[in-house]
Amino acid sequence: MTIKAQVSAKMISKNQITIPKSVRQILGLKENHWVIFEFTPEGEIKVRGEKAAPSFEAFWKQELAIIEEMGKFDTGEMFFEKDLGEENIEW
Repeated sequence: MTIKAQVSAKMISKNQITIPKSVRQILGLKENHWVIFEFTPEGEIKVRGEKAAPSFEAFWKQELAIIEEMGKFDTGEMFFEKDLGEENIEW
């Protein structure tokens, strides 16, 4: 593999790095985007940017659809189980 450009970043005490601006621009990274690290069998690391982690995005899309669907069934009435109020509390 021929390296055409190299950029470095220093890891700080909390194991964090700041991704250099040139790398953010090349990957199209913005605030709240994800950085995906892919390890190859050859020992290389490929880096790419994503707007959201695919599993999270799919999960929340499904959850929001369920919540929206549940909101359509509001009858305005309160529902209580038949035994509500029949509890025996001894002081």
